[in-house]
Amino acid sequence: MNRCYANGSEINIESYVQGSQYDYVQIYRADGDPSQGSTFVLLDQMLISTNYWYSDSYGGKYWYTSGDNDKITCFSHSCSVDEDVVSATVKLSAPVVTRCHSYNNKNVKLCWCCTPKAKGYQIYKYTGKKWKRIKTINKKSTLTYTDKKVKEGKTYKYKIRSYSVVSGKKIYSSFSSVRKVSLKRLTVRGDYKANSVYGSSLNSSQLMQVRRVVQSFKTNYIRKGMSEYDKALAVFLYLRSNCSYARHGLQYNNANNANNANNAWGALVYNEAQCSGFARAMKALCDGVGVKCKYVHANSKAVNPRHQWNEIRINGKWYIVDAQSGVFLAGSNTWKNMMGMRWNTKGLPKCSASDHKKFGFYGSIV
Repeated sequence: MNRCYANGSEINIESYVQGSQYDYVQIYRADGDPSQGSTFVLLDQMLISTNYWYSDSYGGKYWYTSGDNDKITCFSHSCSVDEDVVSATVKLSAPVVTRCHSYNNKNVKLCWCCTPKAKGYQIYKYTGKKWKRIKTINKKSTLTYTDKKVKEGKTYKYKIRSYSVVSGKKIYSSFSSVRKVSLKRLTVRGDYKANSVYGSSLNSSQLMQVRRVVQSFKTNYIRKGMSEYDKALAVFLYLRSNCSYARHGLQYNNANNANNANNAWGALVYNEAQCSGFARAMKALCDGVGVKCKYVHANSKAVNPRHQWNEIRINGKWYIVDAQSGVFLAGSNTWKNMMGMRWNTKGLPKCSASDHKKFGFYGSIV
């Protein structure tokens, strides 16, 4: 056996196996130290099938699940044997907090990604004195929590860990990154008046919710000394991670406002939008963190005359960013010649003809 290591909540074993396709491979596991009396128990066994093990499918890289109990995942290439017994420790992955906002200064909503193998989650809050567990969620599929015990004018911090149960004992992951929410006066700048570029149909309450999300983003993702590039990348990745494409039409996410999929509220508060909503949200986030950003609409000569995106300035040069499509810092030549886009340039800064040298263009970082 070449090596054995933990990968999140799984154990990976690399080994080279020789024998006929009618021979068995058996895997034994001890849940404790064998030298202290822990017993090896048969976990699973499988036949060595040359039809699969040496398969040339997918360029010789073919994964398949085997074993009497379907607990063995095999790969067509592996490593040579030099040990009979190896050990590894399985650890739960820490949850990733995707959103932590207060939309109304009356409560704080947290959202996080599912942790494989978790049974549930524990939520902790820091109020300035100590960390305190405020909620235990005993359902793996529950990935949101609303804290209603907050007060305006206060700042709160949150962190989450996952747990599972092994042999009757709870095991815990490490904690997620700490997320902070301030219920004090908002300080981020932007266009939060009527007929805003963030959405001309948004009312004052919706604009305030957008501003609170922007404030929270700046608090948690922007650090002193970050370059314009780093800030733009943080905005881009945040939007790509927290907003999905609104495929059911423009109005379904709010029956009272038929355009929410095409404004920043849809992208940042409801977390679903179409191209205009992505572009307006990008503009709001960039305005909030001090990155120059323009909202751009295609013209009739474009392959898609209805499409919208942004121009962002990095170190004095302007580039194309389309968060909905996954385009980051593309040059105008790429945007025109490869993507077929056209737009009225009057009143807009001239874009760099070439892509940014670091991660510029379509799909390169997503």
